This record gives sequence, structure tokens and C-alpha cells, in this order.
Amino acid sequence: MRLLRSWPLAGCLMMVACAAAPKPAAPAHRTAAPARPPLPAPRPEPGYATSDPKFLAFVAQMRVQALADGISAQTYDSVASGLKPIDRILEMNANQPEFSRPVWAYLDSAVSDRRIRDARAKLTLYADTLARIEAQTGVRKEILVAIWGMETDYGAAKGTFPLFSALATLAYDGPRADYARPEFLAALHIYQQQHYALGSMTSSWAGAFGQTQFTPTTFLKFATDGDGDGRIDLWNSPADALASAARLLAERGWQSGRPWGYEVSLPKNFPYEDADTDTTRSIAEWRRLGVKTAAGHRLHASNLDASIYLPAGADGPAFLLFPNFKVILKYNNAASYALAVGLLADRMDGAGPVQHPWPRDERPLSRDERIAFQQKLAQAGFDPGPADGILGRGTRAALRRYQKARGLPADGFANDAMLRRLRQETPN
Repeated sequence: MRLLRSWPLAGCLMMVACAAAPKPAAPAHRTAAPARPPLPAPRPEPGYATSDPKFLAFVAQMRVQALADGISAQTYDSVASGLKPIDRILEMNANQPEFSRPVWAYLDSAVSDRRIRDARAKLTLYADTLARIEAQTGVRKEILVAIWGMETDYGAAKGTFPLFSALATLAYDGPRADYARPEFLAALHIYQQQHYALGSMTSSWAGAFGQTQFTPTTFLKFATDGDGDGRIDLWNSPADALASAARLLAERGWQSGRPWGYEVSLPKNFPYEDADTDTTRSIAEWRRLGVKTAAGHRLHASNLDASIYLPAGADGPAFLLFPNFKVILKYNNAASYALAVGLLADRMDGAGPVQHPWPRDERPLSRDERIAFQQKLAQAGFDPGPADGILGRGTRAALRRYQKARGLPADGFANDAMLRRLRQETPN
């Protein structure tokens, strides 16, 4: 579960072997006794694995905090003796990608024919388990398998970084320290409660781990013993991983029996300023505005609330989104990710591909161009907020105002053509 992503450019999984409801995760109460008698912890070797004074200062500072939070000295010292900063993570943490990946390129790999075939195979292999989880939580089994595929390719890519060193690398310095310090502390509680072997606790570079990529704080809230063996192992037990993901979605508001969304077609006179995930109307209202299914049929009249999402602007496909889409966003806060999960789930259930073509001739803006885009919007009198190269809600709202003032479709989609227009209007 990668929680470091932000809302992308508008265009960046699980068995239960017993019939009883999944047991709750180990409580987050910091002073609770371990679930079973603790195993002897290895005695730390003298010294540390690094001589970096700033890193060692962090290790010492965290020891004080950890012991005050209920972590034993033996637990902390057994972890700390092997800690060291990971150069590759330092590099990734410091550098932002120069280009954003277009949503269609992301979906090409996320919802590939191979991934769809593998998803259907997992649905068959774990049919009884997934049916049980769906009955217990109300979360659609295809959504769970799609998350499994998106996070780790069904367990094939769980991450190989040592969990504690990865989190410590992010926590001792850099832009993600505020995220990583609570996660490091939570990981200590997991280690103390669950008694995993330290060498088995691997993660992604950002500290997410297991087959469904939970962060440590998320594990403490939602992790579930899905196979009934008395322990929780998200690395090696698909049952635990799937049941945990389902519990997360269910407790975050998943509406059983309701869709995440589906593709629609928009009329030529559609008010594009209303196409925003924060703008909701009833399906009946969208129908009165001329919105139809992708096949051109009228929408079923309903008072259900939904929003319109244009991941590639007015020239790309449009999707009608329901509250379950935002629940998927609580697993990973990236609209392209949630879209991929929904589309992959539908494809494994027999639906066809997206019908409206993507604007594949569009090229992504570089980070410097995204900053220039924001600066030019401000010069034109439409303040997007800080010129940070992140085309978030503030930039999209400012762009919509600019487009509407110029008589353009106000889709809020920043592209090369719009940047050229802004540069022509504000040459200095």
C-alpha cells in the first residue's frame, strides 16, 4: 500500500481458510502483551552498521521514543544493530522524476492481457477463499485480486529492501521524514508483537510490505489472520494479505453490491468545468445533461450520486465514478491507480477494454515545464498556488478558470498545447 503518492496528473490481493469472520488485527495499544510468549531476541553485536553521525543521532533519538512507547530495550537494540542508510533509497528520496507517465501508458501495463490472464487464474485458484472474504466483508473479490495484482503482481514483487533500514533511511533526513518516523515506530511494534525473523521483514523502498503492500501503521489497524494459523504473515500468506486488504476497504466505507464506476460518453455541449471528482450530481442529473453509457445508451435514472472523471482531459475517455472509487483511493491515493484497479477488476469479470481512444499523441510535460505552466497561469492572472511542478487541485482549478475565460473546454488538463498558448499570452 504505497501511501506516498499524491493525486496524479488528470491522467500515476488473498484467502480465508476458515468459515469464521477474520480475527481482528493485533491492537495498536502500545503496552499490550504479545499474542504469544516472546522468542528470545538475538543479542546485538557491539557497534552499528554505519558511522554516519546524523544517522546514529536518529537511532539514539528513536531509542528514547521507542522505549517510552512500550518497545523493550532488547527489541530496539536487536533492530538498531543492523541499521544503516541505503544509498539507493537516498537517491530515490531526493530526486523527483523529470516526466510524469501518461495515464494510458500506465494502464497499458497495469491492465495488460497478461495481468488479466493471471488475475483470472488467481480467481479460480482461490475461489473458495475469495468467496468467503467477499461474503464476510462485502468487498468484491475481483477488486481484491486487482489490488493484489497492482501492488505486487500477485506476490511476485513484494520488495527486497530491509524494512527497518528502508524506513530509517527515509526517517532520519529528507522530505519523507514525517511519514517514515511513525512507520518506523509502528514496525517496531509489529516486530515485538509478531516475532518475525528480522531478515524476513522486507519491503519496498518506501517501507510498504507484503503481498498487498501495507505500511506498518496500516498493518496495526487492519491486518487479519486470514488462514486461521494464529499469526499474521502478509509476506507469505495470500489468505492473510487478501483478508487484510478486504478489511481495510470494508472499514473505510466500501458499499457492497455497488460499482466503482464505468465509462460514459459526453455530449458536445457538456459543461467540462463540472467534470471533476469533487463535483457530484445524481445519475438523473447527469442523464439530463446528456451523459450516456460508452455504448451510447441512456443512463438508468437514479438518485445515486456520482462524479465525472476525465483522466486525459476532454479528448480522452470519461468515467462516471461512485463512492467506491474513493474507497480505493484510501488504499492508494492516486486516481490512475484506482482507475486501473477498477478496470482490471471489470476485465477479469468479462468486460471489454476502454472504448474511447486515448490521446496518445500527447506528450507528458517535464517537471520544468510543469513549473513553467504554473508560473504562466499566475502571470495570466489565474493563481495556481506554489510553482512546485505538482499539477494538483489548485493548478487544475486555476486552469479551469483560465480555460472558461478563454471559451475553451474547461477540463483542467495541462498539456503541451495549453502551455504553448500560455507562453504566447505571457511572453515575458
